[in-house]
Amino acid sequence: MEGTTQGGWENIQEVLKEYGFDVGYGFFIGWVIGYTIKKFFKAFAFALGVYLLSLIWLQHNGFITIHWELLGQWIQHGQEQFQNWLKSLFNTLPFSASFAVGFAIGFKMG
Repeated sequence: MEGTTQGGWENIQEVLKEYGFDVGYGFFIGWVIGYTIKKFFKAFAFALGVYLLSLIWLQHNGFITIHWELLGQWIQHGQEQFQNWLKSLFNTLPFSASFAVGFAIGFKMG
């Protein structure tokens, strides 16, 4: 009877080891991506603000015509692509949970 218990325990250890690797890997990847995205987003938001202000100034002075509806469609398409990427990233639970925690910590640190 003790041999049966020992055999079951070895299987559990193998499963935990397999998921433990996924959890650690997911956390690390989440942390790196969260930290990087926050740093990148700050620089991107600044550059985008300067770019949009310059476009608005050029339009106001009659140098260019901006089709704002096309810009809105382009932004919506990019948002949909990002959401699809996130959905594909969170396919497995152990990786997803640890990725989310790592991402939150990395984003908070940035």
